[in-house]
Amino acid sequence: MSCGAGLARAFVAGAMLALAACASVPQYPARGEAFGERVETTVDSPVARYYLEHYLAGVRADDAMHARIDELHREYGAARPSRDDLARLARATSIDFAALFLAQRLMADECNRAVNRAFAQALATGSLPTATASRHVVLFAPGWDYVDLGPVTGADFARPRALAAQHGFETVLAPLVPTGSIEGNARIVAREVSRLARSGRRIIISSASTAGASVQVALAEHVSAADRAAVAGWLNIGGLLQGSPIVEYLLEWKRQPIFELGVLWKGWDRDAIIELGTTRGRTRFSRLRLDPAIRVVNYLAVPLSGQVGPYARSNYPVLAAEGPNDGLTLLADALVPGSLTILAFGRDHFVAEDPLIDAKSVALMKVMVRVAEGDLGEGCALRP
Repeated sequence: MSCGAGLARAFVAGAMLALAACASVPQYPARGEAFGERVETTVDSPVARYYLEHYLAGVRADDAMHARIDELHREYGAARPSRDDLARLARATSIDFAALFLAQRLMADECNRAVNRAFAQALATGSLPTATASRHVVLFAPGWDYVDLGPVTGADFARPRALAAQHGFETVLAPLVPTGSIEGNARIVAREVSRLARSGRRIIISSASTAGASVQVALAEHVSAADRAAVAGWLNIGGLLQGSPIVEYLLEWKRQPIFELGVLWKGWDRDAIIELGTTRGRTRFSRLRLDPAIRVVNYLAVPLSGQVGPYARSNYPVLAAEGPNDGLTLLADALVPGSLTILAFGRDHFVAEDPLIDAKSVALMKVMVRVAEGDLGEGCALRP
């Protein structure tokens, strides 16, 4: 699936680009094997470099550094670290260390390892034993401003829809208001789910970026129990589930006049933009409860500082003050509670820039069918 987060390109990287921070990030060359990927990049601290090059490989090259990281693992325990945990950890070490730590904690989970193995297998072989595609319909919930920016950002899911159709899936594009509110688009998603539920086929939802919040609201508050039973799975790609701190950054008094001019210039609904911030996003997220029978897979971009691409680079240091991020949202805020997670390690929020995105889109669709069919091992796709 491609991530159609045109918000950052058009809104921040366009009219607002002059506001973005350009803080210098320390650069330490690093290379190693991490989460199935060969990595050669720069990181922001010696401890992050050691974690990548030695600790993850189980090599005790520096007793003092190794002992320090062991202590951090004991301090934060085996559970997935929260947003606050990651912010504290980043202050104590570095942003890159905290990003690696989150990825390590996610991959320590047996079910996450299972879904990542399934994804790697699908990517390597191009095929997986799945139920026939004709039993499923894929509902795509597109990203911000997908009508105008879709050909550039991938926000319209054009390539994934074509690829899914080539593999025998019926596909539907939810007619979201391109720059509309989360709540308003949630009702559109709910109407599409209700309509498709009557077809008798199982629904797989795939959402990108801003649409993730609308899907979450729809499934938690607007879709009836009977219609929810038809939803086999939800693929959440870089969802702004708890909002983006970039909105609050732009609303600070010294930047707000340019924010207001930018909104006026683009002709956007100001309140819809405010809804994308963390003030409303975290309040909204805290009230939502998904039916545990809905099987959710996150596709989570986890970039190190040396891997952030051109479209996320201006925003990354703004968000870095709050912890590891993908250039538009904090990593911990992009995860659905009780879900499985596939790592897009080394990618930022704009995963459509990945040169392998077409093959990965097909692999993700095949994995989603397996998840929908409960075919990842005992309990892995079904846990609350």
